[in-house]
Amino acid sequence: MLSIICWLGLLALLSFLTLPIASKLKLVYASKIFGLIALSYIVWLFANFLDFKTASLIGFLTYIAICIPLLARFKDEIKDLAKDSARFEVVFAISFLIYLLYTAFNPDIFGGEKMMDVSVLSGILRSRGMPPIDVNLAGFRFDCYYYMGYLIVATLTSLTHASIGVAFNLGLATFFAFVLALSVEFAVRNGVKILPILLLAGNLASFAILIGCGLQRLGLIHIEGLKLERAFDFWTVTRVIPGTINEFPFATLTFRDLHPHLMNIPFQILFLILLFEYIKLKDRKILAFLSFLLGFMFTVNSWEFPTYLTLLILTVSILRRFEDLIALPLALFPFIPYFIKLHPSAVKGIGVVTERTMLPNFIVAQPLILIPLCWIAWRNKRSFLAMFLALVPIAFIINFQLLPILVPIVILSGISLLKRDFKNILIFVSSLTLLLVEIFYVNDPYPQKWERLNTVFKTYVQAWIMLSFASAFIISDVKNKRSLIVVALFVAILWIYPLGYLATLHGFKGSIDGMLYTKKFGEYDALRFLQKCPNGVVLEFPGNSPFGSYTYAGRVSAFTGLQSVIARGGHELFWRYFNNSTIPMLYERWRDANEIYSANNISEIIPLLKKYNVKYIYVGYLEKKHYSEEALRKFEVFRSIYEDGRVEIYEVTFLTAKTHN
Repeated sequence: MLSIICWLGLLALLSFLTLPIASKLKLVYASKIFGLIALSYIVWLFANFLDFKTASLIGFLTYIAICIPLLARFKDEIKDLAKDSARFEVVFAISFLIYLLYTAFNPDIFGGEKMMDVSVLSGILRSRGMPPIDVNLAGFRFDCYYYMGYLIVATLTSLTHASIGVAFNLGLATFFAFVLALSVEFAVRNGVKILPILLLAGNLASFAILIGCGLQRLGLIHIEGLKLERAFDFWTVTRVIPGTINEFPFATLTFRDLHPHLMNIPFQILFLILLFEYIKLKDRKILAFLSFLLGFMFTVNSWEFPTYLTLLILTVSILRRFEDLIALPLALFPFIPYFIKLHPSAVKGIGVVTERTMLPNFIVAQPLILIPLCWIAWRNKRSFLAMFLALVPIAFIINFQLLPILVPIVILSGISLLKRDFKNILIFVSSLTLLLVEIFYVNDPYPQKWERLNTVFKTYVQAWIMLSFASAFIISDVKNKRSLIVVALFVAILWIYPLGYLATLHGFKGSIDGMLYTKKFGEYDALRFLQKCPNGVVLEFPGNSPFGSYTYAGRVSAFTGLQSVIARGGHELFWRYFNNSTIPMLYERWRDANEIYSANNISEIIPLLKKYNVKYIYVGYLEKKHYSEEALRKFEVFRSIYEDGRVEIYEVTFLTAKTHN
C-alpha cells in the first residue's frame, strides 16, 4: 500500500510542477504525462555518465529546480490551472486503482515477454551509464534494443523505492491510466465521447467464434478445434491472421507485458491530441514539442516513428506552414547520445510480402476500418464503386484481397486532405499504413512463414489508435437514428471480448507483487537478498537450450539485475541475430555454464569462473533439478552468503576458497 501511495504521490507532484509548461502547450490536463516525459529525459541525460539511482535523484531535483521559478511566475493562475486538470486527475487515479485491482487476479511476472521486460527494468536500476547493462549476457550493454520506456518505470521505481515485483505492475497501471484518462478528457472536451469506447474495444474474433459455435451446435458447420472457451482466449483473438500477431490496445493492456509497444500507446494518444491542437491553433510551440515527442517515442518503441513522422510532415504540409518544419530536428538532436550508442542487429532491411491477408481475417482483426470505409463510400458513392469494381479483378489475379477496399480509402481520403480535416488525415495515414504492410515487411530473424509477424503486430496497434480517433469524429457527426442504432450494435459487438474476458477472471490473489509466485519454488527470499547485493556476475541455470527464453530460467538475473553468464538466449539471438558472432557466443556460454554446474571437481571449473568473472553462484530450484547433489556440493569451497534450506548462494572469492581439489 505504501508503494502505491508514494507512486501516485510522485505522479501528482509531477502534475503540479508541470502545470505552467502544460499551459504553454495549451493542454493543461496533460501536465502529468508532460512531467513524466521531461523528468525521464533529464534522468536519462544524467544516467549517461552516472549510476542510475544517483541520476534519478539528481534528475528529479533538477526538474524541481526548473519548475519552481515557472510556478512562481504562474502563481496567480495555478488554482485555475489545477481546476482545469482536476477531472483528468480523478479519472487517472480511478483508472490506476482499477487496473491494480485487475492485476491482483494475476500479478505474476511470468509468461509472454514479462521475464524479459523485468530483466531490462532491473538492469537499468543497476546501471552506470547508458545504454543499460544487459543482464542476460555478462560484459555486454543493452545496446541492441529501445529502452526508454523501461527507464520511465525505473525512474519512478528508484524515486519511490518500490520493490521490483510491485514496480513492474505499478508501471503497467500507470500506462493504462494514461490511456484512459487522456482519451476520456479529449473525448469530453471535443464532443467525441465514444473515443475511449472505441479505443478499448475488442476485435470481431470473439463474435465470430460465438456465431461459429452456434452454427456448429445446430449441425450446420464443423470446424476442428472450434470451442466456446476460445472466444475469450487472448492467444486466439490476437492470432486471427495466420503467421502474424494482431493485438489491439485492450488485449495489449490486459495481457500485462511491460513491453515497448504497450508503453508507447499513451504517447501515441498524446501525439494525436497535440496534433489536433496544432491543427486548431497553429501554435509553433506545440509543433516543437511534437517533434521532441516523436524522438522520445522512437526511444520507447521505434516502430511508431515512420508512421508518426509521416503524420507530422503531412499535417504541416497540408497547413502550408513549411517554416514550422524547422522544429523537426528536435526529434533527433536531443537524443544523439542514444542514437550513437545504439547498435541494433535484428533488422536486415525491407522485404516483399509473399503471403497477404485474406479479407475476412482483416475485417475481424481490424474492424474499426469499417467505419471510415462506410463513411467514405457513402460520401463518394460513384467514385468508390467505380474504383472498387475496377480493382476486384486485379485483386483476384494477383491475390491481393484488401486492394479493392484499402486503395479507394487511401485515394479518396487523400483527395480530401486539402480540407485540413483531422479525421481525413488519420484515415489516410492509417489506411496507407495497412496497405503498405500488405506489400512490404521489416526483415527480421523470423523465418519465412512468420515474415510479417512483427510488422503486422506493431503497425496494427498504431492503425487501431488512429482509426479510433477518426471513427469517433465520424460517429459524432451522425444524426440519423437508424445509423446510430447500427453504430450502437456494431460497438456492442466489439465489446463482446472485453466484457467476456473480464467476466472470466478468477483466482483473486490479493497482491500486486509480481515476484510473489517465486515462493512456490522457495526462491522469493533468496532473490530479495540478491537484490541488495553489490553488482557482479551471477551463475544460474542457463536453460534447457542455448536459445530458449520463455521459461522460468533466467529468473535470478531478471529479478535482481545482476548480469548472468547467459539467460534468455532466445531474446539475445533475436536482438543480435545479424551479428555473425551471436550464435557461437550463446552456445559457448550455455555450454560453459552447464560445465560449471555439472563438473564434479572444483579445479576443472576455476578457469571458467575466471573467464566470466563470476561473483555469485546460485543453487536453487532449477539448479537442484538439473544437476546432481554431488556436483553442486563442490561449491561449498566458496563462502556461503545465503542459505535457507531451499537455496544456497555462494560468493566466488578465490582468496577464501578452501581448496581447488
